Amino acid sequence: MSLGNAKRTANRERRRELREQLTPENEVLKDRKLINEEVKRRLVSGVQTTALEYDTLFNYEKASLNKDFDLLSLLFQRMFFYRLNEKLSGLTCDHTFRLSNLILTQMQFSRGKMNEILEVFKKNGGTCDCEIIYNVERLLIGN
Repeated sequence: MSLGNAKRTANRERRRELREQLTPENEVLKDRKLINEEVKRRLVSGVQTTALEYDTLFNYEKASLNKDFDLLSLLFQRMFFYRLNEKLSGLTCDHTFRLSNLILTQMQFSRGKMNEILEVFKKNGGTCDCEIIYNVERLLIGN
């Protein structure tokens, strides 16, 4: 077998192994309806059933530098920032926490826990809904 042929065979084997690893549980959802169902499931119950492209944005090393890491990563996993960004996309921010309070209520947090979360946002530069996306979410994603 020639070197080129051996390389092609090895590449073919590698592609086959990668395809086998892509089980339905590991596959990233592409269908908008299924994505919305997954977001709602995580938002309300906190249960992740499949991976979303949004999950790949989370940077564990960068996020772990923040002392509020546990709370902020929980909110990220439960799709708080995704949902807030979605709600803000068609609106102009009124520079309040109106949408954040709405989403936190949907997530079934108590009033005391919601106040604690809002204090964490303020401490990290999130003085309103849009600033939460610009300043707080930035602490969790990217390089």
